[in-house]
Amino acid sequence: MKKNYPKQMCLILVCLVVFIAIEIPTGFFKAKFSLMFSPDDSVIVSYRMFPEQFKTFCADGVSSMLLNISLYDSQNTPVSYSLIKIETNNFSAEIKPRYPITDKNGRAVIRLSPKPPQIDIFDETNPKDISVSITITAKKSVPAVWNGYLSIPPVLLIHGFQDTSESFVPMKNYLENKGARVFLMDYEASGDFETMANILEHTLNTVKSELKQKGVLANKTNIVAHSLGGLIARYYTCRRSYIKKQDVNKMIFINVPHHGTPWAEAGAELLDSPFLKELYPTSALYTSVFPDSINMGLNHTIQVANIALDNDEVVPLPSSSLDLWGINTKTYHIGEDPLDIRSLAKEPFSGETRHRQILFFIPVFEEVWRYLVNDLPYPSKK
Repeated sequence: MKKNYPKQMCLILVCLVVFIAIEIPTGFFKAKFSLMFSPDDSVIVSYRMFPEQFKTFCADGVSSMLLNISLYDSQNTPVSYSLIKIETNNFSAEIKPRYPITDKNGRAVIRLSPKPPQIDIFDETNPKDISVSITITAKKSVPAVWNGYLSIPPVLLIHGFQDTSESFVPMKNYLENKGARVFLMDYEASGDFETMANILEHTLNTVKSELKQKGVLANKTNIVAHSLGGLIARYYTCRRSYIKKQDVNKMIFINVPHHGTPWAEAGAELLDSPFLKELYPTSALYTSVFPDSINMGLNHTIQVANIALDNDEVVPLPSSSLDLWGINTKTYHIGEDPLDIRSLAKEPFSGETRHRQILFFIPVFEEVWRYLVNDLPYPSKK
């Protein structure tokens, strides 16, 4: 049998060339052999969490935390090309890369996007922050553990026309007792929507800054808005400048005139408030501003829920609908027949009007809490 030595030699030569081509620039095989013969627990895991100044992360499913990991052996030599295992404890997260490996300098950068923590809506003792940890291990290493906290995003409550944040105090107390971080916003309804949206932008920046000082990272905020407050939230999140901000996670609307209110024109005269004409269905807000904005005035990148009364004396049920974007409306019924516009003019925002009473209705508090701790639908694209 004729031996084929030249082919065997060529194969060996090719393998040798490949080995040299890989080994010289990377040291891959040396690292693997060195680790193979190292004793157990000889690899040291060092890490830094970014952003460094935070121990509490508000999980919105998008915001990320970065782990900068380094592996060393007992001689302080970097451990190259070693697979790292990341284990999340008491929470779940999207991890990228899924199978992280150290580079030739023994380093790896891993991005974790925590998913919102699981919260029992019926638990009366929910903590504001949930204790979590991340365990980092590699072959022949001692585990390293990061300890911190997860929380739902902060909540901003925005009142309606000619009202104040005091109307939201009962809901604020309820949500805080459940474990939420709650903030209030006040504004004058005498300005235009651009001015009121700027106030909202400033308030969101303030919320983020105040939490940062307390070691809490909150990149996004959940908004709960009543009546005119909901239109301000829509206007803010649909103007072009919002593309850079992206700082709203959810919008929960309560009795919002998404399509205007037929009482607006008469109300403007009875209440001596020209601004109310902006809420008439044929005003520029509804005929040109929203239609020309992002997704026709309801940002499709923000989770949305909608609550309304079927006998609201200010905003008729069809006016509060978000069916155009595929968002269902949770409806409630308070009291008997609606009041007329003249009775509203006498005490337009007393506790007697159902348009405002809904802010003191416990079932609505419970529904809002469910919306805050569960995933909501996104508006359909237009």
